[in-house]
Amino acid sequence: MRSLQNPVKVEGIDTVRAVAALSVVFAHLLGPSMPGLSKYIFTGHPAVIAFFVVSGFCIHYPYRMRMLQVGPFLAGRFIRIVPPAAAAFTLAQALGMRAYNPIDGYILWSVVCEAVYYCLYPLILATSRRIGWPLLITASVVASYGVATGLGSDQYGNAKAYGPELNWVVGLPAWLLGCYLAENLHRLKLIGNVWGWRAATAATASALYWATMNTAAGFYLTMVPFSALAGCWILAEIRNASERGPINRLEVLGGACFSIYLVHVIAAAAIAWFVTTPVVVCALSLALVYPFYRWIEKPCHAAARRAKAKMEQLEARRRLEESDRIAIRDGA
Repeated sequence: MRSLQNPVKVEGIDTVRAVAALSVVFAHLLGPSMPGLSKYIFTGHPAVIAFFVVSGFCIHYPYRMRMLQVGPFLAGRFIRIVPPAAAAFTLAQALGMRAYNPIDGYILWSVVCEAVYYCLYPLILATSRRIGWPLLITASVVASYGVATGLGSDQYGNAKAYGPELNWVVGLPAWLLGCYLAENLHRLKLIGNVWGWRAATAATASALYWATMNTAAGFYLTMVPFSALAGCWILAEIRNASERGPINRLEVLGGACFSIYLVHVIAAAAIAWFVTTPVVVCALSLALVYPFYRWIEKPCHAAARRAKAKMEQLEARRRLEESDRIAIRDGA
């Protein structure tokens, strides 16, 4: 096993991230211009739900069988996400994109949810070890539907219509499901092959997108069960990568998924001053993500790892010194 600071990477996860990020990009930049039912091919919110499942998986996987040091964990996570999100927010505001905000806007609403999940994870972890993940997930589903059905949604049936105070409650089952997958990765059975799960997930996401735009069955009602399907797809990708090897290009692209998610609409807004053809705007927007990833997200990611490792080392040294003092006192 690798060191605690560098837990074993699970191959296949970045493939899921890449596909989900591209689905969000295409839904925002290509979908509105596509004719008829084709506009529902690419989906935004279901892709974010898949991100939540992946996030829960990645957060919990290193801590399945080891102690969580809260301070280093939170420092690492917030150094990882806050500076890139703040930089993206600043760029968006400079371009006059007032809807790009963490309160009632788009994109950043899910980053706020992630921040809440990180803060709750120490409590979630301790609770799961007392009552188990199934009971914890069941309670989160009750809470999610309590908010969704109690407050309703907007005219589009969005599952992010509740503000930073409650959006995280609606999405919590998906995040906890990711934790459950991480806990039981090597025990869960899955029938079928990866292409079947890819097709089922994509088709269902498109159908639910159509439903939220044309019926009363909005995302606020359908994303919890969809998260279970997304979890099966994620598990299938992990198994496929372990058996046949990862899809390298998608794994590389998935490593930059946070930048893709944050920046694509900002880049598109800037590009639209010069060109308006959707395919060209989309392609150029993806190209402009790289500088943000290279100069902002990647350094923050490295800084987060260093800060977390340093804080863990200091905490380990403190505990060792405390243990030595106790031993000396008891031997006196």
